[in-house]
Amino acid sequence: MVKVVLEKSLLLICIAKIFLDNGEPVFYLALDDDPITIIKQFHLLDVNISEYVKKGLFYIIDGYSFRIRGKKEKMHLSVIEEVDPQNMNQVLNACIKVLDEQNIANRGMFIIDSLNEFLSFYDINKAIEFIKNFRANISKARNIIVMSILHTSSKIAEDFLSLIEHIIDGIILTETVVQTHPSNIVYTPLRQLLVKKMKGVPHSTNWTLYTIEKGNIKIKPVAIKT
Repeated sequence: MVKVVLEKSLLLICIAKIFLDNGEPVFYLALDDDPITIIKQFHLLDVNISEYVKKGLFYIIDGYSFRIRGKKEKMHLSVIEEVDPQNMNQVLNACIKVLDEQNIANRGMFIIDSLNEFLSFYDINKAIEFIKNFRANISKARNIIVMSILHTSSKIAEDFLSLIEHIIDGIILTETVVQTHPSNIVYTPLRQLLVKKMKGVPHSTNWTLYTIEKGNIKIKPVAIKT
């Protein structure tokens, strides 16, 4: 299980696209946004997610729409299950059920967007137990890569990350930096990432600038105006 912190959606969508292009399924546990918004985010990066849905490669577990009163139908054809994050056991059981029904193991990826939703309902210890159980049942028992988003803008989220750091397999930090001219003219913000931890894989521990072009991650020098 890997945590992606801060600059999250664009990066994860690009990673998901790599899996989809390789014919591997992607499951998206949507907690922060509704399914329609998530689909639009894929489209913004020129990812025609509808084609992957038709091929049975992209699925959304909808953990947002429980908030919408009077909703009777699933919000998008990619929605395979609806859950209420106020019940962590139901969420985990639904995710396991979906994977078993689709006979998914030893391939694909699972995205949790985001863990902050659980921190708003539960204390840290219960949220940690969810991480342990999810990792055991999805990452370990079924050998599926799990990437979870955690926004660390609050003290409780920072504390949570420090407490689960020994449990998870990897941590990727992302942020936006702004280069300024000596005359204080502000230029275009630049994205950078740092692989803080990645178990069993050689990796650089330096901040690396990257760009995103048509749904692809480009790790390369970025020209900075001076």
